[in-house]
Amino acid sequence: MTADYQPRYKWTETWPGEGKQDFVAIENGEPFGRIQLDEITHNRQGTWKWNATHVAWAKQHPLPHGGWADTAREASRMVEEYHDRLKALHGR
Repeated sequence: MTADYQPRYKWTETWPGEGKQDFVAIENGEPFGRIQLDEITHNRQGTWKWNATHVAWAKQHPLPHGGWADTAREASRMVEEYHDRLKALHGR
């Protein structure tokens, strides 16, 4: 990934106003992914956990649909690329 990656989808705080490093990706009002700073997992503290969330129209889910990244930008890229693959798989 290049350092200048710019997210292409809307990202918002998962828990607005709580100050957590936890964000959800949204397209057309529907959430499809989440990133959060891992402060719990012993060997992952300080990394960003990413995962695709359930979307009603998806019947197949390619793997992996979650993992860790060193930065929030990298984690957002992973979610967005997964979402693009999922849309392509379902002809959306």
